[in-house]
Amino acid sequence: MDNALLIILAILRDLGPYTWFIVGALFLIAEVVLPGINLIWFGAAASAVGAMLLAFPGLGWEVQMVAFIVCSGLSVAAARVIANRVTAEADDVVNRGPAALIGRQLALAEPIVNGTGRATFADSSWRVTGPDQPAGTLVKVVGIDASTLVVEPVQRG
Repeated sequence: MDNALLIILAILRDLGPYTWFIVGALFLIAEVVLPGINLIWFGAAASAVGAMLLAFPGLGWEVQMVAFIVCSGLSVAAARVIANRVTAEADDVVNRGPAALIGRQLALAEPIVNGTGRATFADSSWRVTGPDQPAGTLVKVVGIDASTLVVEPVQRG
């Protein structure tokens, strides 16, 4: 066997589960220091293997390595699922401007008079066009004309 491998095996044997906690901490430190690299998931996997060794102290290094690979794969896969879900939700409204408002219902902040008025959504006030309606009327965004929302009254029923 190579000397480096013998040294690694001796460390794993001597420190036991704490080796994995140290490896996990090193991954987390590298996550902070190295920009653009996602090592946090490998740090979590190493910590999970350390916790597993505390529960089952007699596991050999082969089982530890397989457990680390499996935990790493699971944590990276879970991160991808979470990231895709967050990205999909953010894509609904972020950086789409008024297009994100199509289909939403808004209350008129000012009446629509002669075809124009104002409605608010979150912390923004939008110019709206549509049939004349009093302030407070619930309207639905059906289109966009430049930065003006095209609305129609919500039919109750």
